[in-house]
Amino acid sequence: MSDTPPVRYRNTVLYDHDGVKVMGDVLLHADGSWTESNGDEDVVQDIDGSKRLITRSFQNWHTHLAMQLNARDFSDGYPLHRWLNEAIFPTEARITPDYVRIGSRSAAAEMIRTGSTFSADMYFFPSVTGEVLTDAGLRGLVGGPVSDAALPSHPDAGSALNELDGLLASNNEEDLVQYAIATHSVYLCNEETLRRASELAEKRKGRLHIHVSETRKEIADCHAKTGLYPVEYLDSIDFFQPGTICAHASWVKKNEIRMLKKHEAT
Repeated sequence: MSDTPPVRYRNTVLYDHDGVKVMGDVLLHADGSWTESNGDEDVVQDIDGSKRLITRSFQNWHTHLAMQLNARDFSDGYPLHRWLNEAIFPTEARITPDYVRIGSRSAAAEMIRTGSTFSADMYFFPSVTGEVLTDAGLRGLVGGPVSDAALPSHPDAGSALNELDGLLASNNEEDLVQYAIATHSVYLCNEETLRRASELAEKRKGRLHIHVSETRKEIADCHAKTGLYPVEYLDSIDFFQPGTICAHASWVKKNEIRMLKKHEAT
């Protein structure tokens, strides 16, 4: 345990990591552990916990942290693809590392305020977001975006994958932040790009993160182009790696759910 004195919560309710419910006085230690309190320990703070619930922190498994600055109350009510093409993508063409740093710091402050300690992020200039989360003491799986279209951070998919090769090579399980490969979607990444991303994830033992089956338009367009729905298509090209993060997955069939389970995707 840390040498820092603990915080005492009196008359509170605590759920530990195993889901065990504890009621009464507890000590929260700097390393995240807890013990029961007998009331006479040296503590850094004594708090009335009668109206509090102590439990594990929240985790957010799909974020665009820096969009804290450019997405809220921004062309609300547009269908997704109109929102992307008419509002978001033109704005993002001017994104800079400094913008990402400011937006990520704002998002990190909100995470701390609301009890979130982990983010699986997908946005430009991932090393900047990684630095912000580390400085804030937050954990993150930070995905660098990959797209066939030019991005503010890279002119093409090959350039993005080259940077991610280096970032994934630097992953250390002891660090607060790990890096991942964030292929945007089946409509912004062609088959070659998706295959290359999957091969890199396998090579570096990294995670993949992708938007999948978010709207009816996406699945209809994918089926018209390939004869398959998005999860079926990704399965057919051997895209999935264990632990692939499939964001949204709002329009999937039962056989696609079975495919995701087979690949240990989430």
